[in-house]
Amino acid sequence: MGQMKSSSAIVRSSILVHIQRVALDCGLDPLAILKRTGIPRRYLDNSELTLPVKTIVELLEIGAQSSGIDDFGLRVGEVRGVPDLGPVILMLREAATARDALQTLASLLYLHSNGISMRLEDTATPTFQIELMAADLGPCTQAVDSGLAGMTHVIRWVLGEDWVPVSVSIMHSPPKSNKRFERFFRCPVDFLQDFNGIVLRRRDLDKKLPGAAPALRQQVERYIHSINLARSDTYVYNVTEVITATISRGELNADNIARYLGTDRRTLNRRLSRAGLNYSGVVESVRRNLAGQYLLGDDRPLSDIAGLVGFNDLSSFTRWFHGSFGRPPSQWRKGRS
Repeated sequence: MGQMKSSSAIVRSSILVHIQRVALDCGLDPLAILKRTGIPRRYLDNSELTLPVKTIVELLEIGAQSSGIDDFGLRVGEVRGVPDLGPVILMLREAATARDALQTLASLLYLHSNGISMRLEDTATPTFQIELMAADLGPCTQAVDSGLAGMTHVIRWVLGEDWVPVSVSIMHSPPKSNKRFERFFRCPVDFLQDFNGIVLRRRDLDKKLPGAAPALRQQVERYIHSINLARSDTYVYNVTEVITATISRGELNADNIARYLGTDRRTLNRRLSRAGLNYSGVVESVRRNLAGQYLLGDDRPLSDIAGLVGFNDLSSFTRWFHGSFGRPPSQWRKGRS
């Protein structure tokens, strides 16, 4: 009890056909790398099946390592185009503004995958951020790059193919060459950042969309609300999303998180208990995922990482990390490099 099960975070198998295409382009045998992650051949033929997010993350990393191409994930995101988001995608074009469209995407993404979170930070410098939410992912550089490419395709689908971000922020270390990144995103790409996401302009968010068929939006809304969702899974997704967004600000008190969710601490604990979890376990899962991502590469100081995962000092972070991972963060990092 307390630790989220990795199998609870899922994504549709439709991405496999695009991984297959990039693998072939890179001289790999797609079936061989599928076999290494235990994915049956039939998943390539049925896009409606679901897979653990952790398995797709591992598959993308294997593709990059086997091919020696460190922008493998970005290539998958490029060829994939606008992700298959089912009925959610229909609602985006019916939104009044781009802001409404992105907020709709962020709030309904769990219908497509409960292992990926997007959120709009509507500040003076707006950002649209993405997080992978499965437990103990390990290296996920390629999945992040693929997700950012997919996010960019969606925004261009809403705002037009000529749209260009202000910049793109990525948490992991830079690749050997970032030329493909800058060619695809058409803007500066900054690595070793505090979040994975896209920086927009306020005028981008304010842009009015055609929205010529409000009746269609109402039909899709009714359909979405008629879907029989597992309420406990949805609630855990929301809790995880809020913790991920606030952990670096030191707001991990359960009362604070409950307030963000519009409830109280007692209700928060009760609903997590129904899902077989507790609050400290969800925090631990988020913290482990983020720490693992921040520690990839040798460029980010450990003292910075400590603050980003909610610790006031390096010694507290090191004690927690040793207890959680079985060795100090410096040794763990060396083992992953």
